[in-house]
Amino acid sequence: MFTPGQVAVSTMALNNPPELVRLVTAAPELRLGVELFAEGPEWEDWERAVGLVRTLLRDHQGRRSLHAPFYDLNLASERYSSLRSLTKAVLERSVLAAAELDCEYLVVHPCSGTSYLFSRSATQRLVKEALGELAEKARSSGVRLAVENVGYGPTQLFDAGEFVRLVREIPHLYAVLDVGHAFVNRWDMPEVLVQLGDRLLALHLHDNHGQVDEHLPIGQGAIDFGLLWSVLETSLWQPALVLEYHRASAPEVLAHARYLSGLAAERVTPAGV
Repeated sequence: MFTPGQVAVSTMALNNPPELVRLVTAAPELRLGVELFAEGPEWEDWERAVGLVRTLLRDHQGRRSLHAPFYDLNLASERYSSLRSLTKAVLERSVLAAAELDCEYLVVHPCSGTSYLFSRSATQRLVKEALGELAEKARSSGVRLAVENVGYGPTQLFDAGEFVRLVREIPHLYAVLDVGHAFVNRWDMPEVLVQLGDRLLALHLHDNHGQVDEHLPIGQGAIDFGLLWSVLETSLWQPALVLEYHRASAPEVLAHARYLSGLAAERVTPAGV
């Protein structure tokens, strides 16, 4: 069974700060964590956003993490150095925000919208250099930097083996394994879980049918979550389990959080618990 306090919810699902507060306080026995998705109008002004979150979560005792912005940004842009510089500056500000909000880690995307017509080795080198610098900045700020697996098919900058090596090679860099992204790319997720070991801080949990990234609730797609649970329950490392649903209701998110916390009566994949 997973331990209370291991499960978190991403604000991506609700996109409603007051509703988030009601959700995480509705079941104090779960000690739900929160992953703050730094997109939307609230995050156009960093100082205002940090102040709002501090106020809303002033009584929250669970784990916290921050997902850095990625829309319109690209750390892997080989053609436009100005876009890389802008992206890095936004991620550096995200590191500071994560520290201000007492977050355990900051999630970053290594690339976004990259064309398949790119120099793979050159682009990987640019991203590795930037991630190394950001990981050190995060470490000095008391936050861990966690890179997420992103991209699909030919736009996937790092395949499964390269992703593991990326995390293992760069000092102070950690991983968030997005289960939905990995499934679309046909990764051997149990093997990746084992290889990442103590560098794996969290799983982004959502479902899809293997073709596109749908961010469905668990049980509404084709992912075999039972296989993942069996690996996690025998693992020495216990990553956070972050429900990263798109447009799910608060009751649905809370029901799935209860299931993941081992408080449900049956250990089955919920189709609509």
